[in-house]
Amino acid sequence: MRAIKNCVNEGMFVEVSMTVTKYNINDVPKMIEFSRGLGAKWLMAYNFIPTGRGREIVIEDLEPKERFDLLSMLYENTDKGGLELLSTAPQYAMVVQVVKTQKKIGKNVIPTHFQNPQYTNPKLQQLADFIGGCGAGRFYMSIKSNGDIYPCVFFPHEDEVKVGNLYTDDFERLWIEKQLLKDLRNKDELEDVCGTCAYKYTCGGCRARAYNYYHDIKAPDPGCIYNEKEWNKLKMDLILFIKILNIEYLL
Repeated sequence: MRAIKNCVNEGMFVEVSMTVTKYNINDVPKMIEFSRGLGAKWLMAYNFIPTGRGREIVIEDLEPKERFDLLSMLYENTDKGGLELLSTAPQYAMVVQVVKTQKKIGKNVIPTHFQNPQYTNPKLQQLADFIGGCGAGRFYMSIKSNGDIYPCVFFPHEDEVKVGNLYTDDFERLWIEKQLLKDLRNKDELEDVCGTCAYKYTCGGCRARAYNYYHDIKAPDPGCIYNEKEWNKLKMDLILFIKILNIEYLL
């Protein structure tokens, strides 16, 4: 808290972040007011991704309707009092397009991955087709201290999704030629609901969530309101899996 206040007082750009789950979703409005009162510029609502030990609490992941309502609320309240409300959920752009149509909200904002760029030229809106949605392997990657490269910090450290190594491979060649990265950039390769969705170019779902839930980077993101049926099936399987783990632990 002291660090945030010191940074704000020195005129530095300050972002407050939180990962939203069932544990704290009702606290988001209070966090918005809290962050605004601190003088922060951004409040980032991080998408929950079941990486590592996160798989132990997957039942606390938001329901698709909860995520939709959360992102809708963020959009309706963004930029009030100088605080921009953002999310790492790729569905943000899709939700805004739906909300703008349904509620006739005319905010001059395009929410993309990690950013709410203001626009006055319609051509800038076309950028959302690229910078919107999941950025894994498209405009960022993760590099471990040993040089291993992965598409995103939320991908597990598995050979199947390892891009290469900074010490032993040519980074530029990896960036241009690696098939894994080409697959992540080609949204026409997406499968099932994400592959047929009208918003796949501005959203396309979170590839880390798809991989951690289905072990497939092209699989649909089960957190979308258009994929509720798959989420309900997945949730039942996960609950059963966790119960089995608990029984084995007790034994």
